[in-house]
Amino acid sequence: MRIIYGEIEPGIRIGKYLLGSTKEEILPRLEDYKVWERGDGFCIYSFDNFKLWFGVNNELEQIGVTKGFFGTYNSVRIGTTMLDIKKIFGRYENDGDVYIIPGIAGICFELEDVDGWDELTAPIEWIFVYKC
Repeated sequence: MRIIYGEIEPGIRIGKYLLGSTKEEILPRLEDYKVWERGDGFCIYSFDNFKLWFGVNNELEQIGVTKGFFGTYNSVRIGTTMLDIKKIFGRYENDGDVYIIPGIAGICFELEDVDGWDELTAPIEWIFVYKC
């Protein structure tokens, strides 16, 4: 199962997947997934090109999309570089394993690990929307 298109709204949703929705509202519509469970109710459902993170309260806390997803947020999409982010938003910050845009909560990016990796030119591999 894949997400091809959908609106990206930081801190709110990607496509039809709304943060705060419950597993019971989402999972009956989905198939062909792998699930990782921590044991306390926290779990991650993995699909062909997206992942859903559910908290211990069974609510959707984070959504991630990768290659094969063609939606955008202010022209940012899978494959956009941090150089592009800098041109569009003025700046960005490295927050450990992900990159964020200061002043825009609820969205972050993970870069692809490519040969000759450079922070500015490595393409975005994952876009994550999360609860703030």
